[in-house]
Amino acid sequence: MKKAGDILALILNDRILKKSQGYSELFLSWELLTEEANIAAAAGHSRIKELEGSVLLVEADHPGWIQILTTKKKDLLEKIRCRFPQFSITELSFRLSR
Repeated sequence: MKKAGDILALILNDRILKKSQGYSELFLSWELLTEEANIAAAAGHSRIKELEGSVLLVEADHPGWIQILTTKKKDLLEKIRCRFPQFSITELSFRLSR
């Protein structure tokens, strides 16, 4: 018979693993998301930097790309929400990469 702690550890590890896989999928999907928003070229000049609460932070290598991403913010956010509802992302924030 297994101890309750062992069973709980298995359940928690499984949840953590699933959540981390979701994060990986989110970060790796940027190219597809930009393509779906009709700004595929932006993927080569930007990337998802982090998810902080419900805000997804995207870095770009030039202010011009930030401007382009900003014009497509609504479309990007909609596609992100549809593909990754588990993260409850409500905002996209853009900044210049260092």
